Parts: sequence; C-alpha cells; structure tokens
Amino acid sequence: MESTRKVFTLTELGKSIRSVIEHSYTSTYWIKAEIAKLNYYPRSGHCYPELVDKSGNVIQAQMRAVIWAADYKMINRQFTAAAGEPLREGMSILFRASLGFHPVYGLSLQIWEVELAFTLGEMAMEKTRNIEKLKKEGVFNTNKALSMPLLPKRIAVISVETSKGYSDFLKILSGQAEKYAWWHFLFPSVLQGDKAAEGIISQLRIIRKAKQRFDMIAIIRGGGGDIGLNCYDDYQLAKEIATSPLPVITGIGHATNETIAEMVAWSNKITPTDVAYFIVEQFKTFEQRIENASRAMRSKTLSLLAFQNNILDHLSNSTARNPAYLIASQKNKLDSITSSLLRDTRAMQQVHKDNLHDKALKMSLIIPRLLFKVQCDVDNHQIRLSTLAKQFFVKENSLIENLQTKRELLDPLNVLKRGYSITLHNGKSLKKATDVKEGDELVTRLSEGSLKTRVIG
Repeated sequence: MESTRKVFTLTELGKSIRSVIEHSYTSTYWIKAEIAKLNYYPRSGHCYPELVDKSGNVIQAQMRAVIWAADYKMINRQFTAAAGEPLREGMSILFRASLGFHPVYGLSLQIWEVELAFTLGEMAMEKTRNIEKLKKEGVFNTNKALSMPLLPKRIAVISVETSKGYSDFLKILSGQAEKYAWWHFLFPSVLQGDKAAEGIISQLRIIRKAKQRFDMIAIIRGGGGDIGLNCYDDYQLAKEIATSPLPVITGIGHATNETIAEMVAWSNKITPTDVAYFIVEQFKTFEQRIENASRAMRSKTLSLLAFQNNILDHLSNSTARNPAYLIASQKNKLDSITSSLLRDTRAMQQVHKDNLHDKALKMSLIIPRLLFKVQCDVDNHQIRLSTLAKQFFVKENSLIENLQTKRELLDPLNVLKRGYSITLHNGKSLKKATDVKEGDELVTRLSEGSLKTRVIG
C-alpha cells in the first residue's frame, strides 16, 4: 500500500493550484467588497487591502488584495477630487481585479481600477439612511430646539490648536475683548479623516459632563480644504451633536454638500470666522438694544419736560382767575411727572447695574477657567501615573516569575529527575576520580533512592 501512495510536496501543491487558477480565471472581474484594513505602505507606495463581504455584522468572505503604487496613486487622486477623501477603511467599493495565487503568499486579488460612481452612491445612500434614522429616533432637530443664551459668554471650542481656522476665530474675539466679556476653553481633536469622528465624540462627551460651565459649543475647522469631511456624516457623531445639552455651532470650512453634523447642529456658520462674528453680533445686538432704550428714555423725558413747561406757561397767565384749582391741578401733574422720572431713573440704574454685573462676571470667570484647566491636568497626570504603575508591576512580576523558573531548574532534585546522579565519598560530592582509591566505598544518589558501590581499580 505504501508503494501506491503518491506524496506531493507543498511546493508542488502550490504550483498546481497556481496553474489551475491561471488557466481557469483568465480575465478580470468586477467585484464588490468593503475595505476592512487598508494596509498602505508609504515607503513603497503599494497598498495591500484586506477585503470583506458582510451580511449584517457577520463576515461571509474575506480575501487579501494588492494595489500597486502607480494604480493606488491614480485611484486616490480620483477619489480625493470627487469624494473629498482618499480610499479608507470601512469604505464599500466596486473594483475590477484579476485573481492570482502564489505558493508563499496564497490567494489574492490584484486591483486594476475602482468604480468611483459606485462608492459615491454608497456614501450617498449611507448618508440618507443616517438622516432617516436620526429623524425616526426623534433627535434630528433636538439641538435646534435649544435656546441660545442672550449673551453666550462661555464657549467650549473643539478644534486643532495649530489650525488656521482656530487662529482666525481667536483673532476676531480678541479684537473685541476689551469691550465685551467672554472666555473660551479648547478641547483639542482631529477634525478630518478616519479618527475625526471618534475624537470629536470623545470631546463632546467630556463637555456634556461639564455642561454647567459653558453656554455653547463651537466645532471649528479651517485651512484643510474639503478633504476628509465625510466623517461629519457619521451617525454616532451626528447623534452626539443632535442630543448635546448645549447649542452647537459648526464652522468646518466648506459651503457645498452640507454634512449631517451641520444639519443637526443648532446653526451652521460655514467658517470659523463666521462663528466668531455670530458671537460678537450677539453682544452688539444686546448693546444696541440698551442704547436704543436709553435714547428712548431721554427723548421721552425731554418731551415730558417740554410739555410741562408749556402747561406752566399757560398756568402763569391764568393763575389770577382760578388759583386754587390751578394749584391742585399742577400738583397732580407734578406728582405724575415725579413718578415717571422715578421709573426712568430706576430703569437707568438697572442698566448700569447690569453693566457692573457683566464686568464682575468677567473677573469671576477667570477663576473657574483656571480651576477647570488645573483639574484637566490633574486628571491627565493621574491617568499617566496609573499607566506607569501598571507597567512597573507587570515588569516586576515577569522578572519574579523568570527568577522562580530558574530557581526550580537549578534545584538538585529537579536535576536528578532529568536522569542525572550525584556520587558521594565520605558524605561529600565526588568531583574527580583521583580523589578515591581502591577499596573506597561510594554512595550514588538518584532521583529515587541511592546505590552503594566499591572502587575495585
């Protein structure tokens, strides 16, 4: 039976499979799949995506592919120009590929081109599904229903500290700082690409926990063009914005193809400078209302005084005819004027009181800001110390375990169990044959028991 059995080497089997595939799959095929991992290597320029086909969340098929550097560069350029972002993980694509097999690297697909229209259609359908889901859950207009404070003085800003958009935002606010009282706190996050949605959601949840310290949230981005903005169609990010307990204003730097995040926000101001101008305008509008009220009060007071002067002039001419009546009548009118002036005076006092309150609030807000920053620093240091402590204990435990293992290996009993023995002469370990003479009695210890022997020569 041994003589009739044919044995193949692994190399022969691989070559056979390769031959079958090369002869059976001779053309290219259009295939639909999702990019699970991109695996792009900048040094070579090649890309080795891992592709999957899912039913719900269950993977039905998985295969490795390759896109050579020149093809990958061309495909990415097309995607960036049309979709605003390059190929990325989680993207569904329709592509033309050939099937190949290598005895070492196994089965793979070589991608020659990617159908851009299909991916754009998939992205549009996903965006529509997310909008419908938010509306079905009743949260699509939740943030828009919130009331913006009359004077939004405390602003939570989600941005990149080094971005041009954040710099422009601060420049406009600082230009009005001497006139109006406000302050902001930066919650840094990546604002474009695969990690943007996760980063913004994390910062929104931190702000939610400290909502009593802020009046509004500004998500601002600038200087990056329209690339990488599809993250703002992410369902979880849009829901976090829609359900935020504070009004959210977006200014992510583009004017076309409104994202879901912008749709559900309290307001979309396009650019960071527009967001800053909105805040300034709120203060200017309130200031104008105060000035208009003040002018109206002055005008009313002057009109009343002029009217009463006319009456007094008239009375001075008719006093002789009916002095008692005129005196009583003018007394009532003077009482009325006095009451009106008192009311106007109290109103003016309230305006000055509000102005003083604003200045006091500006001073008092500095302390909570500093305390909040210190608390954030303390929390970060605690997390770092905890991580370092865990790493130290893991390292020390590993060292102790290694020492314990070495100790057990060097234990004489364990050495005997591995087949070794110890020969004793007069109770001491025998190291050289010259240490004994003929007739000496020796004891040999084994892992189990011992033997007595005598030297005969």
